[in-house]
Amino acid sequence: MEGDDGALAAVQALYGWIGDRSLATPEAPGRLLDLLADVHPTVDMTVEAVLHAADVEGGSVAVVTADEDVVLLADEGSGWEVVGGHLARFGVEPWYGSNVRHVLIIGTDKNRGSFQPVYRADSIHILSANAQRGAGSVLGFPRDSWVEYSMGMDRFSSVNARSETHSEEMVEIAERLSGFEIDGYIVTGFGGFMSLVNAFGGVVVDVPFGMAEPKSNAFLSKGVQRLFGADALGFSRNRRITGGDFTRSKHQGVVILGALDGVLEADITMVPTLLAILQDYTWTNLSLGDLLNLSAVAFMMDPEKVTNIVLSGTNGIAPGGAAVVFLDDDANAEIFEDLQDGVLDDG
Repeated sequence: MEGDDGALAAVQALYGWIGDRSLATPEAPGRLLDLLADVHPTVDMTVEAVLHAADVEGGSVAVVTADEDVVLLADEGSGWEVVGGHLARFGVEPWYGSNVRHVLIIGTDKNRGSFQPVYRADSIHILSANAQRGAGSVLGFPRDSWVEYSMGMDRFSSVNARSETHSEEMVEIAERLSGFEIDGYIVTGFGGFMSLVNAFGGVVVDVPFGMAEPKSNAFLSKGVQRLFGADALGFSRNRRITGGDFTRSKHQGVVILGALDGVLEADITMVPTLLAILQDYTWTNLSLGDLLNLSAVAFMMDPEKVTNIVLSGTNGIAPGGAAVVFLDDDANAEIFEDLQDGVLDDG
């Protein structure tokens, strides 16, 4: 394998340990090593590996391929470590972190600059995945959902701007409402979103009806089309439509699913490059290892098995006169229970 000597050494240590258990246990997740515990090659292994790496904020990430094998590595400043992988040659299942993953995706209404992550949340979704089933969901919260937080009651969108911990408290609220264990958050703003969509080469969506709405700059014809930054934002922002906040959140889910489709047109070896692009326009509390494993899980997904749903609620007026959405606790409790395994079976 050509490339970084540290990454080479980490991969050699893993395969060396598989072939000879008298060698030192490699730096790798315990669950991955458990999957390999019963593997005892009876012949000498020849491993011809190819390194695909990129420098990212906070360190470096890499995908190493060796025939059908995939090994994920991250270096967050203390050297390369194996963080996940699928060693298919030994007939073991892939391990890219926990089987069921939940991540909060937040889009704020800030156009540009370093303060994008601490403005009001215009888009709030939990992305869920069940790696074993290759299925998942995009679950939207109406941005005006009336929720309790550390400073009282407010619209969910405002918590991201007003809370002292911003997106971290958004995660805490989403966990409390859903009962999920959420891995972390990824947040961007209007400006970051447009730049990200453009950097990924646009996103293909099926626009359900023609739009001509100047406030959100949504001027779109009906049908399947590739949207770039400004148009993708306009489609995602337009709320002067039947269903208002609920339809808007649904459309944002459509864009997210279109992005997943676009990622799957690539190859898993492109993950380091894609992560480098993602980090240019987003903020997150996820480690590089988490980001790498979550990206690998995306390549296990069947887009036809990923549902797009918005929580139920009723438009109303909160104390003080604010127009809000009162979430339907009973109906949403059924959704949350169904989605504990990351898959909406009744969707």
